Amino acid sequence: MHLLAYLTDMLLAGMFFLAAFSKLGSSFADFRLSITSYRVLPRSFLTPAAGIVLAAELGLVVLYGFGLLPIWRDLLAVLLFAGFTIMLFRKRRLQESEDTSCSCFGKIEVLNKYPVMRNVVLMLLAGGRLALPDRATADLDAAVLALTGLTVIISGTMLLELYSSLRRSKEIRIDL
Repeated sequence: MHLLAYLTDMLLAGMFFLAAFSKLGSSFADFRLSITSYRVLPRSFLTPAAGIVLAAELGLVVLYGFGLLPIWRDLLAVLLFAGFTIMLFRKRRLQESEDTSCSCFGKIEVLNKYPVMRNVVLMLLAGGRLALPDRATADLDAAVLALTGLTVIISGTMLLELYSSLRRSKEIRIDL
């Protein structure tokens, strides 16, 4: 059961890291534009709202990665996914004929294709995590295991982004 708890934590940490990583840099402006399309905030709140979402995602990476604050992080994750899903339904209702896609994971199309289904699955995973035992966070072995998991997540994300960039540049070269 502890292995399942660890794997679930690493999967959720990976998803939150992927979401946060895709919003950093030049994509942060795209993320702010994406928030605009939901029509829930005035223009002056876009940057702070984007920063809060990014901070929450990075905070959840740390909490899941190191197994900290188990009940609180799971509740925060469920609330975040529920909030995102409600906003998606609102956006779809407001923009019936327009594109109502999600760019939560930047240019990673696979994760943006069915955002409601993805959010429901991740909500169930985070909610189901409450039923699993807490991970031991106090000993050195647990810390090394957590750092190893986070290193794999971060490295994998960067390699995925590099692969996506190379694939896009190859497509652009072919189109020219």
